Amino acid sequence: DAGVLGAGECEVESYLGRARERGAPPATQQSVQLGCGTPVDTQVALQLQRTRQSGDAASAWNVVGKTSVVDGGDDDPSFALAWSFGQVRETGRWRWDPQAVNAVASWPLAPRLTLHGNLGWSHSSQARQSRTTWGVALEHASSDTLDVMAETFGDDRLRGGPWWQLGLRWAAIPERLWLDTSLGWHFGDGRERAATVGLRLAF
Repeated sequence: DAGVLGAGECEVESYLGRARERGAPPATQQSVQLGCGTPVDTQVALQLQRTRQSGDAASAWNVVGKTSVVDGGDDDPSFALAWSFGQVRETGRWRWDPQAVNAVASWPLAPRLTLHGNLGWSHSSQARQSRTTWGVALEHASSDTLDVMAETFGDDRLRGGPWWQLGLRWAAIPERLWLDTSLGWHFGDGRERAATVGLRLAF
C-alpha cells in the first residue's frame, strides 16, 4: 500500500513462508525487518532473510524504503515510491542482488474497501536480467480488527500467468500488534503454491 510511517514511528515485521512447486522439494523462508519513519515522508527498513530448500540455504539483507508522494488520507487516493537494494549470500559469497523500484497507489473505492496497485522494475545481477513487475489488490476491512485481501501479481518473465493470493490480517491489539496469513497459487506448469504466517508490531 501507499501508506508511510510517520516520523519517529517504528515497526517490526516478520513472517515464515513455505512454497512448493510440483515435483520439487519445498522451500522455506524466514524474514524479519525493522523500519522507522523519517521527517521527510520516508520510511526506511533493514530486512534480513534466510531461505532453505533441500539442504541448500541462502541468506540476504535488504534496505527497503518508501517515500510518500501524495497522502490522500482515508478518503482520497495516495501515491508513493518504493525501492530496495541488498545482498544475497549463496555458496559462501555475497553478491549485490536484486535492486527494485515501484510506483505504489492506494485508492479508496468505498467505505472499508481499498484498491492497491503497483508497477515497477527489478534487476538481478546474478541472472543478468531485468523484470517489469506489477500487482493489484483489494483490501476489505470486514470489521474494526479484521482485514480480508485478494491480490494478483506477476512480471513480464513469469510463465503460466500471474500469481493469485488471498490473505487475512487480524489486529490482535488495535494500532499495535497484527497477525496475518496468506495462501497463494501459480497455475503455470509447476503448479506452485505458497503460504505465509506473519506478525507486525508497531511502537
